Amino acid sequence: MKTGDLIQLSITGISHQGYGIGRHDNIVVFVPGAMLGETVEAQIVEYKKKMATAQLQRIITPSEYRIDALCPQSSRCGGCELQHCSYDYQLQAKRKIVEDAMARLGRIDTPIEPVLGMEDPWHYRNKGIFHADYSDGTVRLGFYEQGSHQFVPAAACRLFSKAVTDLVSVLENLIQNSGRAYYIHKVMIRESRSNGDMMVVFVTEEAAWRLPELAQQLIRQPGVVSVYHNINTNLKIMLGRSFRLLAGQPAIEDTIGAFRFQISPQSFFQINNQQAQVLYETALDFAQLTGKEMVADVYCGIGTISLYLAQQAAQVIGIESVAQAVQDAKENARNNGVENCTFVAAKAEDWLPKWAQKGNRLDVAVIDPPRKGCETPVLDALITSGAKRIVYVSCNPSTLARDAKYLCQYGYEVQKIQPVDLFCQSWHVECVVLMTKTQK
Repeated sequence: MKTGDLIQLSITGISHQGYGIGRHDNIVVFVPGAMLGETVEAQIVEYKKKMATAQLQRIITPSEYRIDALCPQSSRCGGCELQHCSYDYQLQAKRKIVEDAMARLGRIDTPIEPVLGMEDPWHYRNKGIFHADYSDGTVRLGFYEQGSHQFVPAAACRLFSKAVTDLVSVLENLIQNSGRAYYIHKVMIRESRSNGDMMVVFVTEEAAWRLPELAQQLIRQPGVVSVYHNINTNLKIMLGRSFRLLAGQPAIEDTIGAFRFQISPQSFFQINNQQAQVLYETALDFAQLTGKEMVADVYCGIGTISLYLAQQAAQVIGIESVAQAVQDAKENARNNGVENCTFVAAKAEDWLPKWAQKGNRLDVAVIDPPRKGCETPVLDALITSGAKRIVYVSCNPSTLARDAKYLCQYGYEVQKIQPVDLFCQSWHVECVVLMTKTQK
């Protein structure tokens, strides 16, 4: 087998990225766009020892779940890799992705519950970061193709509300007419799904003298209540650390369930309000609280999960490294009348081990780490704390399986695994896992 070869494959598996997997001459071949059960013709584009990636050329035997994508850009844009799959198939595929990760990486055979999906899996995103493109002499906002810098216009992206896509068109015109458009590299839009308020963040490499004037034009647009400037000198990352309010209010308010949350530009807030409520209610159910427990919410962000837990716990300690998020969490607790939450601005891997080593004990821990999973000192501190139950909320099945395996080696057992679909039309999947301390 070599690069450029055309091969026929039966797709018998799904990768963690949603790619179809087949075998040819004992070589594992990954085919983006191919679906489980299909027979396809594909061309090898990359070949390594015992592994290859191929580009889909022709579907010989299509899956019964294959459909026409709604968006003509779906095969190019990296945000909707599964648009060609029926929603039932997407949910089945994500369940298998979780099942494979837990079995292969975690050596865990606990049954995976069916994925909790949406009735309408479109127009759900409350946040988007749009790259600015000037290649044809006009300003266009959009995305990059997966693994490249080929620009894809956002146009009428079906993952956002009409209000957001309309605002994208307005922004393109305003930036075009600003006179210094090339300053702007990216634009972030946050939308409150509860009241329609929108926050806009312009991202530049340097101070842009036209931005205050542009902000005043923008703040007069329907729904826009907050405009920020973010300076980012490292274009390999999405946002820099420096935020400056240009116009309007410093935060927008949104809701998940019965709780109201103040959201600053750098705050972590789940991008799908409806499914976030499902996720948090599942975590609360798994925590099995009686009103007497000391609970830690590790990587608590702006306190979303903390407030859910506080309904049924004696005390909740939220730990978060982003200082502004902690300030938001404290304000969110006050605004919602929650008095049994304490928030700490610190890195969990630094603060939690010291806290546990002082003899402090937990009844329940909820952990919701970034994609890279938990640092080992965090897991060790949870073990030291004697937590009877650990509820692990994860956006990455691979690091979830790794961390669950580690905890199982130190006396915990996986009881339940519940996937939740927050990222419809993409291969990403959230999970809530309940782990309990065994007697031994």
